[in-house]
Amino acid sequence: MFVGTASRKMLLPGIIVALLMGGCGPSSQQPPVQPSADVPKAKGGLRAPPTETPYALEYFEPTPENPEYGTLKVNDHAFLVPEGVTRPSIQSVYLLSHWQIQPGESVLDMGTGSGVQAIFAAEISDHIVATDISARSVETAKLNVRRFGLQDRIEVRLGDLFAPIKPNERFDVILFNIDYPSNQYTQFWWDIHERFFAQVRQHLKPNGRIYYQIGYIDNIPRVKAMADKNGLRIMRMRMDERLIFQRAPIVFLLQREADVREQLRLENIAYQRQIEADKRRESK
Repeated sequence: MFVGTASRKMLLPGIIVALLMGGCGPSSQQPPVQPSADVPKAKGGLRAPPTETPYALEYFEPTPENPEYGTLKVNDHAFLVPEGVTRPSIQSVYLLSHWQIQPGESVLDMGTGSGVQAIFAAEISDHIVATDISARSVETAKLNVRRFGLQDRIEVRLGDLFAPIKPNERFDVILFNIDYPSNQYTQFWWDIHERFFAQVRQHLKPNGRIYYQIGYIDNIPRVKAMADKNGLRIMRMRMDERLIFQRAPIVFLLQREADVREQLRLENIAYQRQIEADKRRESK
C-alpha cells in the first residue's frame, strides 16, 4: 500500500488510503416482499462514511410463495434478485459506502445489476441512468425501480459500457461496478476495464467524478497505468484490509487530469490574491 498527502503547491495530489469497515450479517428468515417500497430521505444530502452508518447485507433464498426471486436486503431496502442476475455482495455494499453525490447532480450507474447503487443514489439525485449488458439484469433493475416508485428518477438502459449513452450525454458522477479479474482464468475482464477507461472522459461533465471499484492490492499499478494513459488522475483510494477474503474491494475516486489542473490553477490564483490582500492590510 502507499500513502500520500496533497498540498497547495504540489502538482500531483497524493493517494490517500483509508482503512474503513462496512457491515455484513446473516439471517435465516425471509422478509415479506412488498409490492412497493418507500425510499427514506438522505440525511444532509451526502451519504455518511461507513464507519458511522455501516450497511448490513442479508440475502434470503426464494420461498414457495415467491419461487422466482430471492430477496436481498441492504439495511431497510429490499431488492428482488432472480436466478441469472449477479447477486449484490460485500463489494456492492463497499462501493455504496464510498461514493458521494450532491443534490441535483446527474449520475450514471454502470453495471447496475439489480439496481442497488442507482436506487440508493435516487435518495439524493433525481437524474440517474443505470445500464447493464445483461437483458435479465435490466429487467430486474426496472422491476426494483418500479417497486421503489422511482421511475421518474431512474432510467434503466440495456447495452455494453457506453453504447446506451447518447453522444452528448454527460454526467457529474459515474459509478463503475463491473466484475474484475481475480485469478488467472478471469484476466479477460481487463478488456472491459480498459475500454471503460478509454471512453469515460468524454461522458464526464466539467469537474465530474468517477467512483471505480476493483479488488486486490496487486491490481493498483494496473489501475494507475490505465488512468495515466487516458488522462485521468486518482484522487483517493479506499480499502479495508479486513476484507482480504472477500476479494479485497478497493474504491477509487478519479477525475480528469485537465479538470484537476484547472482546479489547482484557480486555487493558486485565489491563494496569491489572498497573500497580496494580506500584504496590503499589513502595510497600512
